[in-house]
Amino acid sequence: MKKKLICLAIVTVMMCALLCACQPDNGKIKISVGFWPENSQKSDVAMYEEWKANFEADYPQYEIVAEPYQYSPETVAAKGNTGNLPTIFQTYFTEPAMLIEEGYIRDITDQVSELGWLDKIDDSMREQLTVDGKLYGIPRDGYGMGLFINLELMYDMGLIDKKADGTYKIYDDNGDPLYPTTFQQITEICRLTAETYDNTYGILILSANKQGGWQLANMGWNFGTKALEVKENGKWTAHLDDNGMVQALGWIQELAQEGLCYPGTSLNYNDWPAKVGSDGVVMAFVGNDALAQPITSYGFNKDDFAFVPMPTGDGTSRYALFGGTPYVFADNATDEQVEGALRFLKYIGRSPETDEIAVAALEKGFTVAQSKGMPILPTIKAWKNEDYLAIADEMENRYVNVNYEYFKDFFDTIHTMRHDEEPYYCQDLYGLLDNAIQSVLSKPASANPLTALQTQNSLFQSIYLDRVN
Repeated sequence: MKKKLICLAIVTVMMCALLCACQPDNGKIKISVGFWPENSQKSDVAMYEEWKANFEADYPQYEIVAEPYQYSPETVAAKGNTGNLPTIFQTYFTEPAMLIEEGYIRDITDQVSELGWLDKIDDSMREQLTVDGKLYGIPRDGYGMGLFINLELMYDMGLIDKKADGTYKIYDDNGDPLYPTTFQQITEICRLTAETYDNTYGILILSANKQGGWQLANMGWNFGTKALEVKENGKWTAHLDDNGMVQALGWIQELAQEGLCYPGTSLNYNDWPAKVGSDGVVMAFVGNDALAQPITSYGFNKDDFAFVPMPTGDGTSRYALFGGTPYVFADNATDEQVEGALRFLKYIGRSPETDEIAVAALEKGFTVAQSKGMPILPTIKAWKNEDYLAIADEMENRYVNVNYEYFKDFFDTIHTMRHDEEPYYCQDLYGLLDNAIQSVLSKPASANPLTALQTQNSLFQSIYLDRVN
């Protein structure tokens, strides 16, 4: 057996040497970019190639290497354990603590401070990327959860009207919303949808890939749950079975019992754009960073949807789960690689800088999005310095290409409604909540929401939170 292992090791070393021989070292500091677009995204690749050329012309000691990598908690270990993560890649705000614990990403505090960026990061985002006083990522942007609504179907059902200019009227004459602001109103729209159409459903309920649990957490907060993880007497306690969570899961069960939600017990976040794009559903809970997907992938009309704040379940609680996408840096990246990767962010319009290079890159992103017919909306920005915000806001005002009235309430309220994700083992928490959703979707007539949540609560406490205590 040892001989076989030794032979395998020799072959591996020889293969590595052969690969190195095929890729001679040009003496440059290489920065592998994990968020490089896939080859199928022609216009995006061309944009990145232009940014790469601009950067390398100004910093000839560096070479930008395209290494597209779609992060997931399930795949990161394979790359992280072998030291093969890209120099810089994207992840979720929930992940840094785990990535640090596993030794996959590194501290970048000194390099960010040297550039003068540390105090320009949005306070909430910086806090989520800081562990033990050290910064482990640069935020790309933030997102808030809200409700996607197909306005054409709402109009077809007589729930809203049109103005003289042909746009949809989503407020009544008193200025009150005609879109749903409560979970009960969503149920009523779902019932009307079932009465009106044969193959269209009121809403899509996710229950797989940890994305159902991600949404159920937000629903629970809006039914009155304060937190799913609570520190009591110095120890962290799971509260997945809190009454608000039971009410939220019960709401899902009610939809399933009446056949009001799109059928399926394993729908995930990749499904919603297709169902929306084919008029399969009227509504879906999504993040504002994903609104372009039905338009670019399924031909949905960008003028036929609204994105509105999350509804309330108990009449008073209204929160929007707030997350985002940070850039993080592989643990084996050198200081020089980190410094170069950070500087490259300016060349792609993802820094707080406001010089000619940064502004041109920011505008390039808008023009490419415009050429693809994407809906261009305001964003939840990663930076708070006034000079950057002035430029970014002015540019958005020029390039926004949708009826802002359909989105105004979301962007006006997101900073007061925002609710950060739970602090520990968040993705694992979502996976367990998926199980609870699947239990009521698969057996809507007999499932017990409280029992389902108690089961997952016990597992989350014993397997995960007890590690923290």
